[in-house]
Amino acid sequence: MLLLKSSHSINQIFRFLISLPARLIMYNNYARIGLLFILFVVLTDKGFAQCSVPIVVDLSGHADTTYTQPGSSRSGNCCGGTNCISYKVLINPQTDVLAITSGQFAASDKYYLDCAGPYNVNQSACISGKSSVIITFCKPGNNAIDITFTTTTGISTSPDMNLRQGCTGSMSVTGLQTSTITWTSIYPGTQGAYNSYLSQTSGVSTVNVTPGASSPAYIDYQVTGIEQSPCSTLTKSDTVRVYTYAPLTVSLASSNPTICSGGSVTLTATPSGGKPAYSYLWSNGATTPSISVSTAGTYSVSINDQSDQSAAAGCGAMSQSINMTVTTPVAPTAPPVTICTGNTATLNAIAPGGPYHWYDVNHNLVCNCTSSSITTPVLTSSTTYYVSTTLGGCQSPETAIPVTVSPLPPTPSVVSQ
Repeated sequence: MLLLKSSHSINQIFRFLISLPARLIMYNNYARIGLLFILFVVLTDKGFAQCSVPIVVDLSGHADTTYTQPGSSRSGNCCGGTNCISYKVLINPQTDVLAITSGQFAASDKYYLDCAGPYNVNQSACISGKSSVIITFCKPGNNAIDITFTTTTGISTSPDMNLRQGCTGSMSVTGLQTSTITWTSIYPGTQGAYNSYLSQTSGVSTVNVTPGASSPAYIDYQVTGIEQSPCSTLTKSDTVRVYTYAPLTVSLASSNPTICSGGSVTLTATPSGGKPAYSYLWSNGATTPSISVSTAGTYSVSINDQSDQSAAAGCGAMSQSINMTVTTPVAPTAPPVTICTGNTATLNAIAPGGPYHWYDVNHNLVCNCTSSSITTPVLTSSTTYYVSTTLGGCQSPETAIPVTVSPLPPTPSVVSQ
């Protein structure tokens, strides 16, 4: 009986009992008595309660997760070991691998998985397809050991990515045996329809993808292979989605062809293509879509998007520049005019050239004309007109044109002789 308690696990005992022929137990008194005796010994074993009611560690919420269970004393005799403690680990359906670690473990420490083993504590376990497992840790002594439980999916792929057409990005996978890895497009279209965008389709854990012109809005690529240890008999697949965008272009415009002396213009950069939102960096350090400038010079802007390709030529930030000059037009030359009351006046701008703009004494535009001369209405009193010109979109100072209206001379009288 001592041998039964010390060298056989509870799991093995129940397997033995279940394997007994039913007729033997039903019709043989000795068999029934023996069965009851074995159950008594097992159920009264000091360690049974601890093995049958393990500490629950719930890791079912996520496939890749870590939890540290505070240590408890070990006192059970489980799975053929003594001084044991058991944990029931609840597993996410996507989990493949379980590992246990602790800073208090010795290199020689071992554990049992569903009473199979023992395994070294540095050896992870393949638990794919299981909803729960029993981890039993046995070690001489009774010190409480904090144990960290880590579950993983076994394989992991790089995130979905955004690429401009004609630009290159990288997809990768870990956890698969490299020689068994294959890559293929699975949507849209038939399988492999966009494999021509891949640098390689098998035998590599990292592959480059370069979407071509007019590629679809997104492409799903599937990677498949056999998992690395400990799940080295499992074939697993995962998918990486590649979103594609038109090439990034930049246009740069000014609110005026030149900078008028003493004034300013607004420069505006307009991107298209790529993946918004856009970032801006101007040669003057500004980071906004538009800037205001008042001095002559060359201004440039660099714009980038949110895509993930390498910064090769044409695939990083895109730049555009514009050269701005300052224009200072001179005021026109226009002579004063003298007329007799009741007449119109003809005003002439002699230099530097038009288009000209004509204003009355209150600086209101008198016509929509741009000619070098205008004729006033009939005038009965002196007044002042003004004229300016435009050069390169810049308006000159105004020139005053005094108009002197003289009274008519008296009508001569006729004296008869």
